[in-house]
Amino acid sequence: MSSEKPKGSRGQDEERLYEPIRKALWKVFSHHYSANKKILMREPIDFGNPHLEITAHGVFSEKLKRAFDDEALSIFSTERVRPDIMGFVWKESPSLKELITVEVKDEPITIVHVSKAKLYQDLFNATFSLLISTQELPEQKLRALLNKDAIRGKVIIARYMESPQRVHAFEINPRLKDSIPEPFKRFCKS
Repeated sequence: MSSEKPKGSRGQDEERLYEPIRKALWKVFSHHYSANKKILMREPIDFGNPHLEITAHGVFSEKLKRAFDDEALSIFSTERVRPDIMGFVWKESPSLKELITVEVKDEPITIVHVSKAKLYQDLFNATFSLLISTQELPEQKLRALLNKDAIRGKVIIARYMESPQRVHAFEINPRLKDSIPEPFKRFCKS
């Protein structure tokens, strides 16, 4: 399975979302893990935790490579499988790292997109596997995912809200709430 990113306008539209989504996710993880450590901060300080980078083009920093095992590194190079954004967060020590994979879409989510995000979750043993789109999950696809839970696994499906006026950058359908881990439960819309 090749995960080459599409050329043309749709691929470029998607690519413009990588950095804003990376930053929004960094804030979510940073605030959550800072709050859990009882550190009071107005804005999180980047001490390298969480670490998120854009990997859509197959470029991985040495820091990111160290977070993944040999099998994952082999998959990166031989299969050319690359989520749009990857990273990790250390909970309390290097032995308690949680891996993160993110697939970004600027189109309605399909079952194939969900399957691809689940593949990344399984291949890289990601604690947090996200599928983020600028568009709401269509009702027909939502029902299919609710009826076939194995397709979704523990993939977090969220809508990215591009408006700078929004306090919360993400929105998650509350019908998917059962499998949403902290720190994403607060994004389940009512």
